[in-house]
Formats: sequence, C-alpha cells, structure tokens
Amino acid sequence: MNLRVGIIGGGIAGLVAGYELSKVGARVTILEREQRLGGLASSFALTPQAEVERYYHFICKPDRAYLDMIHGLGLASRLRWRTTKMGLFYNGGMHTIGDPLSLFRFPHFSFGDKLRFVWSTATVKFSSSKSWKPLENISAEQWLVQCYGRRAYDILYASLLNLKFRAHASRISAAWMWARFHRLGNSRTITQKECLGYLEGGTQLFISVLEQVLHRQGAAVYTDATVERVVVDDGRVIGMQCNGEYLSFDCVLSTVPVPKFLELVASADGPYFDNLRRLEYIDVLVMVLRLRHFFSPYFWMNISDPRIDLAGIIEYTNLNPSVGGEAILYVPQYLSSSHPFYSMVEEDLFRLYCEYLQTINPAFRSNWVQGYWVHRDRFAQPICNIDFSRCIPSIQTPVAGLYMTDSCQLHPHDRTVSGSIELGRKAAGLIMSWWRDQ
Repeated sequence: MNLRVGIIGGGIAGLVAGYELSKVGARVTILEREQRLGGLASSFALTPQAEVERYYHFICKPDRAYLDMIHGLGLASRLRWRTTKMGLFYNGGMHTIGDPLSLFRFPHFSFGDKLRFVWSTATVKFSSSKSWKPLENISAEQWLVQCYGRRAYDILYASLLNLKFRAHASRISAAWMWARFHRLGNSRTITQKECLGYLEGGTQLFISVLEQVLHRQGAAVYTDATVERVVVDDGRVIGMQCNGEYLSFDCVLSTVPVPKFLELVASADGPYFDNLRRLEYIDVLVMVLRLRHFFSPYFWMNISDPRIDLAGIIEYTNLNPSVGGEAILYVPQYLSSSHPFYSMVEEDLFRLYCEYLQTINPAFRSNWVQGYWVHRDRFAQPICNIDFSRCIPSIQTPVAGLYMTDSCQLHPHDRTVSGSIELGRKAAGLIMSWWRDQ
C-alpha cells in the first residue's frame, strides 16, 4: 500500500490510529513534540525503579475498547481489578459514601434523601447507553437537583461542578454528568461496591507495548518532533512542516487539542473551522505527592468544604498498591491558565496544598512528603455546554486528506484511555475508506 499518513501527536488516539493503519500496510509516521509518548496518559519517573502516570487513570468495566486492546496486545495477565472506596470530606469529617450501607450511615441525609439517591443512581446505571440524549438541553445542576434533591446536590455535587468548571459550571450539560455516573455505575459489583481496574506497570506498559508493535509493523515514531504547520495546496493536504523540515504525506491526522490544531491550519476558513474556534476548554494542574504514610482509606475523596479550593483528591495506591511502595496522592485542579494557581511557584503551591491536606486529615504533616511533582497541560477538558452535540466536529475535515480527533468528540463521555482508543480506531477507519475511494 502506498498510502503515506502523518499523525500529529503521540497520545493514545495517535498511537492507536497508527497501529490500525500500519497493520493494513499504510506507511505511518507519528510525530510527538514531547520526549515521551502518551500525551495526557504519559508517565514520569517517581523513583529510579518506578514510574507513575502524570495524571491518574483507572479502568471501568464498560471500557470495552481498552479491555479489547489489552487482550489483543497480550497484556491480560497484567490486568488487575480491585474493590475501592469513595469518600467525602464534609462538615469537618471524612465519610464513606460509595456503597449502600455506608450511604445509609451518612448522618447528613434524611432517610428520604437516601432512598432517592439509591433510586436515582440505579436508574442511571440500568438505563440504556442512549439515555443521555433527552438530557442534552438541560443543565447538570437542574438534572441533579431533580433526581437527587437540593440537599444531596449541595452536599455532593455543587463543589464538584463549581470547582471543575468554575465560571462555566451553570452551563454544563446534564448529558455529560449522566455519562460519568453511567460509566462508574456499571463498574460496580452486585453489592454495589466500586470495582476498578489497572494494569501492573500502569498505562506506560500499554504505551510501550503499543510502540513496539508499531515498530514491528513498519511505522516510524518520533519524539521531540514539533509540527509547525500543516501544508495544504488547492484544498488538499500535501504534508507538514516539522522541526523546520517539510515532510510529504497523502493524509494527515491531528490528535492534538483543537486550539493547537487550529494553530497548524491558521489560514483555514469556513463553517467547520469557525465552529472549532468557538469551542472552549479548561486547563489542568496536578500535583503528585509521594507520602510516607497512607492519607486515607479512599481511592478518591470528593471535597465539599468552602475552606478548600479543591474538588477532590485521589490516593492512587488505594487502587494500585504496586506503585512505589508508598502512598501516591494526586491533587488535581481544572482551571484556566489565567488562574493564579496555574502559574503559582511550585513551593508555594505545595505549602497551600499541605494546608488543605491537614484540614482534611489533622494527622498529616508536610514531613510525610518524600517528593512532589507538578504537571500542567493546556486544553485538557472541553466545556460541554447545554446542547453540545450540535457543536461536535467531525473527524474528517473539509480539507481533502485532513483528519482531526479531539476529546470533545467523545461527548457525552469524558476523556478516558478507552475513549481515545475508540477515536483512534474511528479515524483510521475513515482514512482507509477515503483512500479506497481515491
């Protein structure tokens, strides 16, 4: 096959698209600007012997695309499932809320609140995969109050929405929230305990094996490769400029976030590109802490406390105990790059977060911390407003031979490894169909 495909971005979607295309004989070149592959799923060295993801990941039972690839790449023996706990810090204390028994012990709900919570959660879990469509035109807040009641919304969900989306919170689609509940709900056991998965070796194991297979299939994979622009001639893509060098391709697939993609096609116009320019995103800031002691019994703990400007914390070793041997804590923030936290000096951010952590667990001391790392990325989360489906761009652009994937195309579902795999597969299928038509 003479099809030459250039893929911008060595994240999950780009790697999977390259895997599918090279498997059928296409000549694939993957260009990643960072030193490591994986994008938002990449890892870093926690110790000389251990790596961990920059941003935490977990596997749910409905993540069929990821689970299929794990088996297809021979990694099934490294897949582990673990029953985890969900916590809530509210009214000065930590509470377990992830299963029916702990919910009925929660002192801040009435009996009616608890019954309503169980009924609403079960309704979402057992509804069809298309049940989100009627929720497109209402806000997440409106839907949550209707289903769970005002008290449950104020205690459980108001902080999550407001601290993740901030100025955008009131416009977030109920469909987006429904999809999160549906995915997690269908990863629970028969007794409604949360059961999540991980790979021994982390997402980095998946990426490394995928890279090895790409090389065996003849794909070229480059890091430290910065694409400056996509070259279009007479309405058709003909190549890219990368690290100052022109590279010729029959087809180009961008898997970087939409705002970065637009920089590469700055002169593109028309309704498709006008729509892309209207899409909104928020950025991500995460501090990873390596602790001497476990902080809590929870994999994730939501926070509903006006003293703490955090939606939650994730204690990753309560899911995957094989990482580093100590407690690994993620402190995530979704916010604009203009927010003071985003550019805060790391030492100041560390001191602030230590104050928050001591408010949650008074036994915590900063000398528990053996090391900390801060990761930042722009355009990490699309703002999925009410009626967002009409804004979702197609993977195939109006420019012949030019394709684009972005996490907004997963709507109503959130960005996951499994979702990125699906996008990579769809893009590869569209490219092959287009090439056959040529």
